Amino acid sequence: YCLYNLCGLAMSAKLYSRHFFIKRLPAYSKRSQGDKWISRSLSAASDTRRPILAITREESSVWERRAPINPSHVHSLIKNNVKVLIQPSTRRAYSIPEYERAGAIVTDDIGDADLIIGVKECPIERLIADKTYLFFSHTIKAQKENMPLLDAVLEKRIRLVDYERIVNEEGIRLVAFGQYAGMAGFINILHGLGLRLLALGHHTPFMHVASTHNYPSLSAAKAAVSSLGREIQYGLMPEHLGPMIFTFTGSGNVYQGARDVFDVLPHEFVLPTELKDVVKNGDTRKVYGTMVERGDHLYRTDGLPFSIQDYETNPHKYESTFADEIAPYTTCLVNGIYWAPGRPRLITYQQSKKLQPKDFKVDLYSGVPALPQRLLAICDISADLNGAIEFMTEYTAADFPFMLYNVHTEENQYNSLSGAGILMMTMDNLPAQLPREATDYFGLRVLPFLLHLLKLEGSKPLEEQTNLPDTITRAIIAYNGSLTPLYKYIEDIRKNSS
Repeated sequence: YCLYNLCGLAMSAKLYSRHFFIKRLPAYSKRSQGDKWISRSLSAASDTRRPILAITREESSVWERRAPINPSHVHSLIKNNVKVLIQPSTRRAYSIPEYERAGAIVTDDIGDADLIIGVKECPIERLIADKTYLFFSHTIKAQKENMPLLDAVLEKRIRLVDYERIVNEEGIRLVAFGQYAGMAGFINILHGLGLRLLALGHHTPFMHVASTHNYPSLSAAKAAVSSLGREIQYGLMPEHLGPMIFTFTGSGNVYQGARDVFDVLPHEFVLPTELKDVVKNGDTRKVYGTMVERGDHLYRTDGLPFSIQDYETNPHKYESTFADEIAPYTTCLVNGIYWAPGRPRLITYQQSKKLQPKDFKVDLYSGVPALPQRLLAICDISADLNGAIEFMTEYTAADFPFMLYNVHTEENQYNSLSGAGILMMTMDNLPAQLPREATDYFGLRVLPFLLHLLKLEGSKPLEEQTNLPDTITRAIIAYNGSLTPLYKYIEDIRKNSS
């Protein structure tokens, strides 16, 4: 009888325990997978060691509201037996409760993590020794401002993986925010053009587009751009300003995103060789666009024909005609090209001086003031300091998105958009203007690579990491105190620039 009662109590306790556990599973998980997922969770709970992934808090800017993955991506990782930690942050566009409901553990202590991921650079003082990190490090061009970060990574024997170097065999990036940088940047420059034209004495429909971060979603921003397009189509652009011409450089994700918004406007796409005629005969009831490819402005200095393969091998043998043949007929340059040291620039310091008259002053009392020059604005989405646009020397931010660069004094002006100069928009975190949608887009692309990275065994030499696909191996910049073979060139660049 006693044995019978004890068996009954044990069975009741077992059922109660199972009922109690199931009741407290996150509703998010229970709803999406049901009993099959619950049984997997029960078996996983008995495992001695689950791989641990941690999501860091972003600290690079008050405007950085993105995360590398969203709550649904966290849920997918947990289904694959990954334990997910997330540092608390009320700045993220996705809230702490949303991540908790997906199954993440909210904690500041991420010291047990096998893989630590973020979006932007991790502050040096937050780096944990002997860990694997994945973020945009901005070190592959030996960017001077981030060399202290790289030195700390090497000193702490950190395994640094960079999203920017997760590419396929053709070198095309597989994980990027690029499209959202293009979208946010183009919306911002429409707003900037409205402000700049008003400062020059002209009210235009561009005044009715706000900065990207003012819109709750991309669709809301596109609705405003669509409204702008209708005003242009109705003939509300001052005819004396001439046609608005947008010149796009690059053909990748940035271009695709910017073009996606541009196409909402009434427009006509033309060849770069047609711009001069458009300036003379264009219709102000639509905008014009052109996409500049390498062969449109690069030439070999020895007279041999242009070749993409040859250019990639010998960029030092080429120069650009962009500043002389395309920029003078452009209203707004939208730059999205990849630039590296040794490649020709689109516009140099010296060339820029031809694009702005030296002694021009805005005569607001004339009633109908003339424009100072054709090139009014540069939207530098690539945001390479001293890069393709040589005089781009500072980043702008969401709270001060524009500056006026005077090519003759070589000074940036922030306090006003009046006076002589070229409007510059050079934000380096544009996708943060559309944080939830950008996180969704990015996380979907990075998710498959996270499971591979969680298999990385830091105690083994890199050449013994047989579980890693080549796509990941190529993206590892530093490994246990040394630059990997693909990135030894960084040392040479640093020596040559010192």
